[in-house]
Amino acid sequence: MQKVKKVQHTGIMNKMRDKMPLIIIILIIAFLATIIFEWGMNYLGMGSSVDAFGKVNNHEISYQEYEKLVQQQVEQMRQQSEGKDVTEQQISQIRDQVWNSLVSQTLTKDAIEKYGIKVYDNEILDWIYNRPETLPDPIKRNFMDSTGVFNAAFYQQALNMKTKEATQFWGQVEEYLRETLMSERLQAVLTEGVVLSEADVIDSYKEDNIYANVDYVLLDLNTITDSSKFAVTDDELRKYYDENKIEFTQEESFKLKYVSFPEVASHDDSMGVLKQVELVREEMKKAKLEDSSIIKLMDANSQTSYNEDFQSSTAFEIPIQNFLYKAQVGDVSEPVIGEDGIHVVKLLGIENTKEPYASAEHILIKINNFDTASALAKADSLYQRVLNGEKITDLAPIYSEDPTVKQNKGNLGWFPKGAMVKEFEDLAFSVPPNTLLKPQITRFGVHVARVLDRQSKKFKVAQLLKTVAPTAKSVQMAKISAEDFYDEYKKSGKNLDTLIKEKNLQPQLSGDITKEGSVPGSSDKSLVKFFFESKTGTVSEPKKIAGGYAIFELIEKKEKGYQNFDSIKTRVLKPRLINEKKYALLKETAKEIKGKISNGDLMALKMSYPQYTYEHTDSLKYTKPDNNMGQDLFLYKKIQDMKPGEISEPLRGSRGIFVVKLNSITEFKMEDYLVKAQALRSSQFTTKKQQIVGDWLTKMQSEAVIIDNRSMYLN
Repeated sequence: MQKVKKVQHTGIMNKMRDKMPLIIIILIIAFLATIIFEWGMNYLGMGSSVDAFGKVNNHEISYQEYEKLVQQQVEQMRQQSEGKDVTEQQISQIRDQVWNSLVSQTLTKDAIEKYGIKVYDNEILDWIYNRPETLPDPIKRNFMDSTGVFNAAFYQQALNMKTKEATQFWGQVEEYLRETLMSERLQAVLTEGVVLSEADVIDSYKEDNIYANVDYVLLDLNTITDSSKFAVTDDELRKYYDENKIEFTQEESFKLKYVSFPEVASHDDSMGVLKQVELVREEMKKAKLEDSSIIKLMDANSQTSYNEDFQSSTAFEIPIQNFLYKAQVGDVSEPVIGEDGIHVVKLLGIENTKEPYASAEHILIKINNFDTASALAKADSLYQRVLNGEKITDLAPIYSEDPTVKQNKGNLGWFPKGAMVKEFEDLAFSVPPNTLLKPQITRFGVHVARVLDRQSKKFKVAQLLKTVAPTAKSVQMAKISAEDFYDEYKKSGKNLDTLIKEKNLQPQLSGDITKEGSVPGSSDKSLVKFFFESKTGTVSEPKKIAGGYAIFELIEKKEKGYQNFDSIKTRVLKPRLINEKKYALLKETAKEIKGKISNGDLMALKMSYPQYTYEHTDSLKYTKPDNNMGQDLFLYKKIQDMKPGEISEPLRGSRGIFVVKLNSITEFKMEDYLVKAQALRSSQFTTKKQQIVGDWLTKMQSEAVIIDNRSMYLN
């Protein structure tokens, strides 16, 4: 028996030892863990410049403390990825996460002390000994059996152990539980006054459970192509500004121009990975699914796990999609350099599906300042060029305003129904392959597009992925480039713009940065303080940002108050006022056409007014929005208040004016509501509490003195 007991104890200690790094990490981030990590919030500090590594109010953060936690997290990530290298970008993210958690931990400790929140030893011991089944999951996971069930006998054995390791483990558990209870009690203090009305809960229930069957016509703003008749005068603009002045308030802020020097993989870095990929690719040609050799090969070499399911083509990069639709089972693709690394796939199987996929390419011309006519004219010119033999993929990089054009040259790849805007989708799945579409207006702009093909297939593949991360040498080169540029700027006497042009660099502009904001790419709040205290024209030394270095120039400062009329007259006020005039015109048109509806048949209007959008949907609800309506709560609430058979007055939506006929609507079932009300109430309470704690954290950080000198130590 003694031997058996010793073996059991050894097993317990091994499991506890395996979990020890997890417990240590949990302890470090215990304060407000449910707020910062489970709620997904990301809060930053503000600081000033001193020689200390870091400081939060009067509490110093040492380099040794910070770096130890970073290395623990790096090692944990390495273990979770089965020993694969952690990239520089991942380490940078870990550094920010650790810093933010230390800042939040310190501020929360101050608040707990301020409110006199205490947790007593007997509370912790009672929890551990008498209510183990209610312990937090990170603790209970140490005592789960192979089926995921809490093993009470295993737990009791661990409690009775007196070894050094067991004592250390339970000491850490006690500390974690203490911090958890204090965190919960702080949250209770902060959210003590939360009130939730029954009307709020009922509205929440309706948003998810009340379906409407409707017909509607949308008078889209984009159907008005002639903006010339909506000319506005300065007097009208001034009147609009004065009447809506509250919408043009501004906080104290500044703007930056900056040039960045990214930490990018060099040609040598890429070639090194490509050589590795080529070697594995040769093995992929011989490896088989039948003997699992292809699976073993992927597990050993790929940074993504083998997926045994048949997948849609949308799971892959566009060049891989195109390969799969042409390949035979057993074929292996050429290496494809994608956004996340170098890919190679082997096609293992093809499955025909009922769901069709379409392939297309396009050029997008955005509608600026509501000038649909100009956008249409530009699109029509490009359409004629394609008709005359030019390729969309050649024209798109030059003319398309789709933000993805740099990556795909206008090729949209393969997509299922529901992935594109309805106007485009209807054509993509109805016209014959290789059809060039006439310019189409959608809410994104005007499209010149060609439907390339349609197929209904899914694929089983073995996918090799190797990321190309910059080596330490490449990372260092980014820093050297930034420093060399800054030295030349200081010595040459040239202004920053001149030097940027000479070096053929691309400057970028920040938005308005407030005291609660952050400098692009950086969580260092001391930079925000630095620029608020600097004069316009100040140029910073090279600063570490996410994925590289940057040099910033302060180009504008704004005082708190109202935005200047002249500065927003053309850019903001004029488009808004033109928009308002379009809404007014469409509303009058909607009243006119509503009066012509015969026998409640709203769809019959299409014969007389074909330029508008006519749709039917039988399952409309707020949490399942219609493509044209979007998530416009006003519209959904109006529809819920209608009676079956009723036709609405013209309703303003984000895209234009709607006239809606309600055919039928789900009955409000009190019995079902009462069943779901408690869960809804709990969810809404959580949401309100999140908002309160979030606001509190923001206020704490804005009022704190947070010094972040990591860049001085880590560069």
